[in-house]
Amino acid sequence: MSFETTALLVTWVAIVLLALVVAGLVRQVHHLTRAPRTPDVGLTTGMPAPGLDRLAPEPGRPTLLLFLGAECPACHDVFEEALGQTEGPPTRALFFDDALDVTPPDNMLVLADQGDLFQTYQVPATPYAVLVGADGRIRMAEPVGSVRALHALIVQAGGRVVDSREPGEPTSTITDADTATV
Repeated sequence: MSFETTALLVTWVAIVLLALVVAGLVRQVHHLTRAPRTPDVGLTTGMPAPGLDRLAPEPGRPTLLLFLGAECPACHDVFEEALGQTEGPPTRALFFDDALDVTPPDNMLVLADQGDLFQTYQVPATPYAVLVGADGRIRMAEPVGSVRALHALIVQAGGRVVDSREPGEPTSTITDADTATV
């Protein structure tokens, strides 16, 4: 067999293998596009909030549940900002294991060892927030990856964001457009 014949045969084998790989990738992409776009995490909006009675909600007011981790840097930022929000809704800071040792404002309870509620609320990652309406039903459940997202939830709950910045820090203004996406 000549060199040209061998090269042509190897080329055709490579083309056939490449076609099989591409067909497999197209099949996987087709399968992924048919999958649901939203993951099955968190509880459904409108359903009663489980275990709410043990979190001492204030009657007739929405309650903000913050699911936090003691080792999570983003949780520290969100928690620190929540501590400064004295005019926000009643807030319950729930930690899976140990809670951070702080003195919370009057509108907040800090609760440790709440791993069972993390599972009940299907918390995918921390920080995570659940806004429970005055009627005890879930109004919103979503990750809270920034202080800005926390501010939007506070406004959504009917609270007012308190400016807890140090002098000289840049301002972040919450607008109706920011809260419309929450």
